[in-house]
Amino acid sequence: MNAEQFKHIVCAVRGKPESRNTVIRAIDLALEHSARLTFCLVIEAEFLAKAAPTLTSLSPVYRQLEGMSDFSMLILCDRAERRGVKEVNYLIRRGNIPVQIRQLASDLRPDALVLGRPIRGIRGSVFTPEEFDLFVEALEKDFNIQVLEVHHESGFKENKGMSESNSLSQPGTSGEDRDQHAD
Repeated sequence: MNAEQFKHIVCAVRGKPESRNTVIRAIDLALEHSARLTFCLVIEAEFLAKAAPTLTSLSPVYRQLEGMSDFSMLILCDRAERRGVKEVNYLIRRGNIPVQIRQLASDLRPDALVLGRPIRGIRGSVFTPEEFDLFVEALEKDFNIQVLEVHHESGFKENKGMSESNSLSQPGTSGEDRDQHAD
């Protein structure tokens, strides 16, 4: 583990059972470092425009997905608080997942970002393992943050390739976000 003390940890989740280990690791890190923890979920439903061409607007779909996501995220915040995390909140954003994660890194400037590594052969993964490696490398270089990968089969991996660069090399749309605090 890096000797650096994390003050703010962001954990990106997908709402799938595979996210469980990612959430557990993020909570453990927040407790270990007495850090603020922000859970993030990006909702991407643009595929429905092609799958259901009669839909005139995706807004009602996004509202429904956000309602379900709010509930899930409140459960995660409650779990973290019950384990002893003092400061925990969550964000829900709409849009392209890689673009939104980069935007979150830019907006929040966390010390650490906890991500679940894609599992080869799982349908619906946003990244192939090779694409994920490139994505992680770019996040660390562009935002000077430590990305901590959670391998679902074997646990946790800490990346060592942080760069001093702090530039934003890929502009992205910020999408809509809602910052929610679990009270």
